[in-house]
Amino acid sequence: MSLEVTINDNEKLIDKLFENNSVFSKQELTPSDVAIISLYYSALSNAKAIKLLTDNDLTNVTDTLLRTFLEQSVYLTYIFQKNTKARAELLFFYEKMNSHTKALNMVKRLTNKKLAQNMQREIDNQIKNDPLETSSLEESTNQFEKRYDELFPRNIYKRNQVKRHWYNAEPDYKNTSFNQLCKNLGIKDLYLGMYAPYSDNTHGVNGIANFRVKPNGDEYNMTIEMYDKNSELTMLESELNLMFIRMASYYKIDGVNSWAKTIYSKIWCNVLLKRNYKVRQLLRKKGFR
Repeated sequence: MSLEVTINDNEKLIDKLFENNSVFSKQELTPSDVAIISLYYSALSNAKAIKLLTDNDLTNVTDTLLRTFLEQSVYLTYIFQKNTKARAELLFFYEKMNSHTKALNMVKRLTNKKLAQNMQREIDNQIKNDPLETSSLEESTNQFEKRYDELFPRNIYKRNQVKRHWYNAEPDYKNTSFNQLCKNLGIKDLYLGMYAPYSDNTHGVNGIANFRVKPNGDEYNMTIEMYDKNSELTMLESELNLMFIRMASYYKIDGVNSWAKTIYSKIWCNVLLKRNYKVRQLLRKKGFR
C-alpha cells in the first residue's frame, strides 16, 4: 500500500459520508461534525500537498505542512479518544469565537475609517448567509463567546486561572499545552521525534541544516532535503490509516460487507508487513487478528 493509495482511500471515505443513503443524506451536519470533517479534510489536503512536493523534490517547504498535519492528527486522536461530540463542539466554537474576535478587533483598530466600514459591511453580508451566524460580526462574536463559555465547564476551582483552550476542557485540566496534550495521549515520542524538529524548522532557517550540493555530471544540484524522507512519508501513511479507521468507525460506515471493511483488510495486511503497532491495536478492536 502506497501513500498515494492511502490518500485516495481517505478521499473516498469523505465522499462515502455524503453519498445517497449514507450518513449525511439522512442527517444534517452539526457543529461537531463540521469540526471533525473539516479537520480531517484539512489534514488530508496537507498530506496530498506534501506528497506532491516530495515527488517533485521540493522538500524545502514541507516542514511547516508536516507540522500542521501532525497537529491535526493529534487533535483527531484526542477528539476520538472519548467524549467525541463534546470535544469536537468545543473545537468548533473555540475556532468560531477566535476568528470572529480577531476580525472584530482588526476592524476596530483600523485607522482608515472608510476601509473599516467597508470591511465591516462585507463581513456582515457574509455572516447573514450563514445559518449559524447572527446579523452582524459583533453579535456573532458575542454569540460564539457565550456558547463556548457554556460548553467549557463552569464549576471549576479558580476557573479564571485555568487555560480555557478547547483541548483543556476536561475534569483534570492538565492539557495546558500541545506538548502536554501529546504526553497525556501517550504520544510524547511523536512530539519529540517529529513535531519539535518541524517546529524548529518553520522559522525560515531550516535550509542551513538540510542544504545539500550533489554532483551531477559536469554540474551540481542544490537541494534542501527532508529531515528523514522515508520515516516522514511512512508516518504520513500511518497517521492517515489511523484517521481512516477512526472516521469510518465513528460514522458507522464499517459494517460487515462495507467498502470500509475491505480497506481495513488492506491496511491490516500492510500493518503485518510494516509492524505498525498503533494501527494494529486499533484494527484488533475491529476484529482483525
